[in-house]
Amino acid sequence: MIKQKIKIVITEDQPVIRKALKCFIELEKDMQIVSEACNGKELLEFLKLNSPDIVLLDMKMPLMNGCEALEIISKRFPNTKVIMLSMYDDFNLIIDFMTKGARGFVSKNNSPEFLVQAIRDVYKDGHFFDKKVSEAMLNGLLKEKSINPYFDEQALSGRETEVMKEICNGLTNNSISKKLNISASTVDFHKRNIYRKTKSKNTIDLMKYAIKHQMILIS
Repeated sequence: MIKQKIKIVITEDQPVIRKALKCFIELEKDMQIVSEACNGKELLEFLKLNSPDIVLLDMKMPLMNGCEALEIISKRFPNTKVIMLSMYDDFNLIIDFMTKGARGFVSKNNSPEFLVQAIRDVYKDGHFFDKKVSEAMLNGLLKEKSINPYFDEQALSGRETEVMKEICNGLTNNSISKKLNISASTVDFHKRNIYRKTKSKNTIDLMKYAIKHQMILIS
C-alpha cells in the first residue's frame, strides 16, 4: 500500500528561499509540495479550491503578510494547519502566532531537519513546540503583569498533571508516551480530559492555566 504523502504549500516571497525549501522538503518520501505562493493573497486564493495538510507561512511578505493571512485562515479554513516561519523568535511574536491559530513556529535559523520534524509533528499530533520555544513562551507569560483568570478549576489527576507538564514542555504524544511509559492512545485520552477540565482551546491556554496554578516551575 502506498502511504499518503503530506501535502504542503510554501508561502514565501523570496524565490531563492522558496526554491530551497521545496528542494529539501521533497527529499522526504512522505512529503509533497502541492503549491507555492509569494504572498498571503495568493495563498488564500489557492485555499479556496484546495485543502493541503500543512501551510508553511512566512511572516514578512508584500500585499498580505503572514500574520494577516494566518488570521483569515484560522477563521475560513480551520482544518488547515499553519507553521509560521520567521527570522525573529522573541516570545511576544510566538505567542501572537499561536493565539491567532498557528500550529507551530520555526525560526529560519533552524536546520532543514528541524523544519521537517516540525511538519511531521504538526501533521500527526496537531502542533509543534520545541523546548526552546516553550520556555520562551512560559517565561514571557510569567513576566506579564496579569493573567486573565477565566479558567474554572477542576482537579486534574496525578497522571493528567504529568501529561500536562510534558505538553507545556513541547513534547509530542509519542514522546510523552515513551517518557511516561504509557500508550499514545492513553496520552491522547488524558489530553482530551485535560483540555476539557481546564477549558483550554490551545496550548497557550494550557500554559496560562499551568502558570496560574503554579504547576510549572521555571528556573
